[in-house]
Amino acid sequence: MRKHSLTLFVLLVLSIPVHAQKVGVGTNLADWVNLGTANLEAGLSVGQHFSVFVGGRFNPWTFYSNRRDEPMHNNVKNAYAGVRFWPWYVYSGWWVGAKGQYEQFMEGGFWRPILEEGTAVGGGLSGGYTLMIHKNINLEFGVGFWGGRYTDYTKYQCSGCTDIITAGPRNFIKLDDLVFAIVYVF
Repeated sequence: MRKHSLTLFVLLVLSIPVHAQKVGVGTNLADWVNLGTANLEAGLSVGQHFSVFVGGRFNPWTFYSNRRDEPMHNNVKNAYAGVRFWPWYVYSGWWVGAKGQYEQFMEGGFWRPILEEGTAVGGGLSGGYTLMIHKNINLEFGVGFWGGRYTDYTKYQCSGCTDIITAGPRNFIKLDDLVFAIVYVF
């Protein structure tokens, strides 16, 4: 089923008539501020009003607070692909997007000692605005949510212990993106 869905998606993307050949490569500065989460996204316009994109995030860092000796985690490995609709023109003005996403995560120890880790798959919706500040440089602002299924999920009592509160697959919906990105358009 998954193989057929991917084949159908590729055929649909390839069948859209191409009126513009612009490529955009960007990084979300808000993710970098979020404990150094490295991220990159590449997009390709497939018409005046549509673009497709792929991207990912990576954060392997663990931090320690001066207040307590427990580790703080916001580790993530994630990959996503999707499509955006631009009412006016690709890479300019308002946009809405949809994507599919896979993620491995470990987060906790910041506001409370609880640690959550696992693997998730699902889809997301986002929206925002792209401001052209130069013919090749854009600033993007937006917000996105995603939901799906934790295929593997464990919640621990604290970030440095092995006391399990809950475990097992479960559904979720959560904030995924706060976008303040810089994009270079070729």
